[in-house]
Order: sequence, then structure tokens, then C-alpha cells
Amino acid sequence: MKKLVTFTLSAIFAFGFDFNPDFNAGAVKNIKDLGAFSQKIAIKLENDNALTGADYDAKSGKFAVSSNDNEFYILDTDFKPLRYGKHDRHFIMEMEDSVGATWYKNEVSVISYNKTFVSYEPVDISDKDEQNSQWRHLINGYDKWRLNDFGNKNRFFTLRAKQQFILDFDYDEASNKFLTASVPNDVRTNWSVGVFDGDDKMILEEFVPSFGANLQIKDNRNLDDYYITGIEFSGDFAYLLSKNYSSILKLNLATKQIDEVFGFSGVLNPRAITIKDNKFYIFSREGKQNLVFVFEK
Repeated sequence: MKKLVTFTLSAIFAFGFDFNPDFNAGAVKNIKDLGAFSQKIAIKLENDNALTGADYDAKSGKFAVSSNDNEFYILDTDFKPLRYGKHDRHFIMEMEDSVGATWYKNEVSVISYNKTFVSYEPVDISDKDEQNSQWRHLINGYDKWRLNDFGNKNRFFTLRAKQQFILDFDYDEASNKFLTASVPNDVRTNWSVGVFDGDDKMILEEFVPSFGANLQIKDNRNLDDYYITGIEFSGDFAYLLSKNYSSILKLNLATKQIDEVFGFSGVLNPRAITIKDNKFYIFSREGKQNLVFVFEK
């Protein structure tokens, strides 16, 4: 069973998915082409693990990122690591491989594909007793991070996406909500969006998005074959990164419709998205390199 899970994860849960990088092959005719990327930056982490999630905090000017094996970081604006931690996946409840990262209030949260998440406060710890306390759940970084409450490790419970994995999540401070998007599989061929309370982590709503009336949709096409690997959640909108068709779907959370679709080129394995200075930052794992591509909105 463990071998099967490992294989599935390496395929990014692509149950029969044959990814097409051409955004013009997607369901929408009137796509906004983002054009060529303005920057391509290599990111060096503590090891060769693949970067899986990213989020930018405008107040601190820092990135929170996750990588394989439940590792997480804070990076500066030049993508240099400032803090590094590695969570023990077996602590309290099983946490599979990490796939997403977000800033949550003054903490960094990472999530696994089975919707289990954990949140840590970045803080220097010099007291040996407290280091020993943090060592119970941190394989690395027990002097750099603090788990403020055992309730900070928890799991999002869904209805529509109960039989589906997720590949990212994001938190919006203004609304105090988390947002997830599931990915399709052989059992459930469509996907849905979940919204959760930022305090008790309980589900607030769950829905299947639809295309807005302003979009021109090709015959016999729908949203099902978009494959969401990254989320940027901000206020009334969420930007959903799709590996299939190299697209960014702008989701209006009030209407639950896709208002706009952006297409990009030159990114082979898009895994995470965030926005900085009104630009899209798309993170990719290509070969043994972690890369970020910057596109003007």
C-alpha cells in the first residue's frame, strides 16, 4: 500500500491525466495571454527536495514555502532561506507528504494531500527545555519554530471532496478563511472548492465552480479537466493555478464563477502560485531544480 501511495504522489495524483501545457487547448476561447515571463529564478533550499507550495506576505515581505517530506521555510525576497523546519508526520495524526504552504496570521501553515495541516510560529528558542518540547514534533528546526497549541495540527473535513486529494490551500486574513480546491480522480471526475473558518477550521461552504457568462466556452467542454495545483486567495477572489492547460482561473467567490482565465507558457511543472507587487509568481519543479517564474498580470 505504501508503494502505491508513493507512486501516486510522484505522479501528482494524475489519475489517467495526460497533461497538456497549451493553454489554447483548454475549454475557454477568450483567454488572456500573460506573454513571456519577465524573470526566471532558481531557488536553493536545504536539500534537493521539490518545492510544493508558496505564499507571499506583503506585510513582512517574505515567502512561506513547503517542500517534500513535510519541510517548510521562510524565504526573503531574493528567495534565500531564513528559517527551515521539518515536521514529524506521525505526531498526533498522520500527515502525508506536504503539498502546500500559506501564511496564517503570524504563523506558517503547511498541508498534506490528505488535508492534514500544521501551523508553526517562527521564533528563536534558546531555552533547552522548550527545544526538547518542540523536538517531539520537529525533526529539524526545534530551535526556530514553536507549535503554540496541539490543535494547530488538524484536518479539514469535506463532503464533496471526501474521496479526493488536494494539492494546495491558502488563507485570507481579511476574511479569516481558508480555501482549498480538490483534484479529479477515477472515482470523482470533477473538482470542488472548500471554504473553512480561520478559527475553528470547520467547513463553511463547498461548491463546484462554473464558468461566468462573459467567457466563451468551446462545445462540449467544462471545468472538469482543469487540475488545480496552486491557490492564491485574496478577498473576494481566488486565483487557481491549473497544471493542465497552463492556466490561472480567477474565481469570484461571491458568484462562485470563473470570471477570467489567464494563460502562460514556458513553465513545465507548475506547482504553486502567489502574487507579489501585482505580479504572478508561479513555482515549478523542473529536473532537480526549484524555479519561480514571474508574469505581469
